[in-house]
Amino acid sequence: MTIEEVRQLSQLTVDDLHYLMQSSVSVLNLSINHDNFWIIVQQSRTEQKRMQRIDRALALGGSIELMQTYFGLSAAEVSARRRLKGIDTARGRTQAPDEEADAGIWTQWDASGLNSPDSHDALDVMMLAAELHNVSLTAVWTRVTTWCRERDRKGNKREAV
Repeated sequence: MTIEEVRQLSQLTVDDLHYLMQSSVSVLNLSINHDNFWIIVQQSRTEQKRMQRIDRALALGGSIELMQTYFGLSAAEVSARRRLKGIDTARGRTQAPDEEADAGIWTQWDASGLNSPDSHDALDVMMLAAELHNVSLTAVWTRVTTWCRERDRKGNKREAV
């Protein structure tokens, strides 16, 4: 196909396609593998949700380490995505939340009923906490992972006694 034909094809409506398919003149052969179609549609939706979660995490101040942990992104991919979205990052260490925000984050995390920060559900809870308490996602993640590590350490000591 020529570039102009591809351009024209991309602008066709469903009615135009229907007319072409019903034409007695052979112009285009189109067939749909229905099983593959629905698989690809579902994969597209899943990937779209993943990209939205990535963009939200970056906008909330997700660090390169956090992005590597949850999404497997390299430092270069994170930097490129930030540039693409126009997200500026602060240099240096992430500022810890103040006592009020820390208490709110703890209450929200505890209410979630999650025991580990290692799932995307946990990430969603942490992103909401970052938004509600106006702190960076990295600061929330740091606090939650610390709390979970401390809880596990205390729990392990009790089992050993």
